[in-house]
Formats: sequence, C-alpha cells, structure tokens
Amino acid sequence: MSQRRVCSSRLGCGSGSAAGGVAEALVLPVPSTDGLRSLGGHPVEVIRDIAPVEPGKKKVARGLVMTALPYYCSGEVVKGFGRGSKELGIPTANFPEHVVDNIPADLTTGIYYGWGSVGDGEVHKMVMSIGWNPFYKNTKKSVETHIIHQFNEDFYGEVLSIVIVGYIRPEKSFDSLDALIAAIHSDIEEAKKQLDLPEYRKLKDKYFNNSPKIMNGH
Repeated sequence: MSQRRVCSSRLGCGSGSAAGGVAEALVLPVPSTDGLRSLGGHPVEVIRDIAPVEPGKKKVARGLVMTALPYYCSGEVVKGFGRGSKELGIPTANFPEHVVDNIPADLTTGIYYGWGSVGDGEVHKMVMSIGWNPFYKNTKKSVETHIIHQFNEDFYGEVLSIVIVGYIRPEKSFDSLDALIAAIHSDIEEAKKQLDLPEYRKLKDKYFNNSPKIMNGH
C-alpha cells in the first residue's frame, strides 16, 4: 500500500488525531501563511529535515507550527557551558532555566534569528539555538543567543532581551567541530540577510522602540 500524506496548516487538538486515522498516513504539519514568512525561505528544507519519508517506514513528524513567532523574552544572562568563545570563537549568552522552560512548545528545536539588546543598550541582530546541541549531546535543553556585535567584555548578570522572528533550520549533529563552526557562520550570514528585510526591521521597532516590553510572550 502506498503511503498517503495528510497536510495541515496547524496540528491543534483533534486535527492531528483525525489525520492520523487515515490508513498509512504521514501527518505533515505545514506552517500557516504567517508561519511560512518566518521560515527564512526554507519551508521545503525544514519539512524534509524533520519529516524524512522512507519506503516502508511510517514516521509522524514532530509539529512545526510557527504561530508562536514573533516571540519576546528576557532574562538575566547566566554562565553556560563555556564553549561559545573558547571552542567556537562565537560567544553566546545563556538564559536561566525558567526562561528556557517558558519557551512555547510549538517552537521546534533549531536555529532562529531575531533582535537582541543587553540592558538598555542598542538593539542588534542575533542568531540563536533552542534545543540540546546534538554535537555535544547535551542532556539539558538550552537557549543560546549570539548577538551579532563585537562586545568588549562579558555581560553575565545583565538582562538580555530578545525577540525571535524567524527560523533557519533544525538542530543537527556534525562530523567535526570545523563543520559545526562553518554551519554557525552560515547561520549568522543567513540571519543578517533575513533581518535586513523590511518586515523584520519593523518588528525590531515594534518590540524595542515603540511598545512597552513584556516579560515573556508576544
């Protein structure tokens, strides 16, 4: 029997189970129109990565629903694994556990881009990861943000505010440290390019210049 694909713009209560009732069905969560705008031009790549279809192997994909974007959060910068600067040459800022735990469940793990500000400082482009960093086999979920700006010193203890506006790719492991570093640099360039688009620059103004900030949410 050939495998059927059931596509839905949202996997809400009942929709996934209803689609799953189709014989030999593979449920593919297709982002809504707004969600597609958040994918940085890579919806096909994203769906292929999270939902590989192999003959004879039925696999239900993890939900990819981008209705949570844009998402704003802030928190004190805490010490992380210490790998960003030392091993990768790409410093990252870590949020405390309560901020990580409040990340919406429908933000799938992976690499995102957006805007970030330390304390009352300037707003800069940022790229970030949400997940377990498969290359390092972390056992604790983390949110690591790289502000695309040269800072003169660490800012542990400062409040980092970010708004996540778009998605680049799923998280994955790599064959070598050099391959990981190359991928991160590629992510940074992609983030910079996407954030130059007018719709994302408007979100920068909306969340940092014109509206009162909220602690966590939209």
